[in-house]
Amino acid sequence: MATVLDLSLLQNFSFIFPFIFVWAIVFAILQKTKATGAALGIDAIIATVVAFMSILSPEIILMINFMIPWFAIAIIFFILLLLLFRIFGAEEKHILSALTSDKSVLWVILGIGLVIVFAAFGNVFGQSFTEQAFQGEGAAVNATTGTTGVATASFQTNITSILADPKVLGMIILFAIAVFAIALLSGSNAR
Repeated sequence: MATVLDLSLLQNFSFIFPFIFVWAIVFAILQKTKATGAALGIDAIIATVVAFMSILSPEIILMINFMIPWFAIAIIFFILLLLLFRIFGAEEKHILSALTSDKSVLWVILGIGLVIVFAAFGNVFGQSFTEQAFQGEGAAVNATTGTTGVATASFQTNITSILADPKVLGMIILFAIAVFAIALLSGSNAR
């Protein structure tokens, strides 16, 4: 039964969104860097060629289709955060000066983008790389020891086991403490 929220028809057009995304990113980079001398036509042709080449690979389409919703959520979060600052009385010039003068905001945005890209890469290629690693002798490793851990043929199980390991969680906490300590001690307000 067809409903208003039935989005199965959009699956036939799943290559259009990655095409538009790649075209927009490449065109924006070429316009910003002025690599071709700020020629709109040449930049549009190069962006179109790169976008067409990107939709030839089904893996790239899957990666971009995974990344687009997460980038949309991140952008909505940042917009709502800016609205929250405005509600509490921050003026546009103060927000703009904080964004341009403080490099930590840039690093946070870059870090979030890299996490999304790595998650998309793992989502698309993780299981196939895990299956390739367990072909031949590697499949017997877990069977001979009889243990369950990160040496399984399931990528999802391996990631969950790694992230739930107490040593990894402790390392993440220590790393976060070190990052904040370095940021606070080396800031401009340090005496």
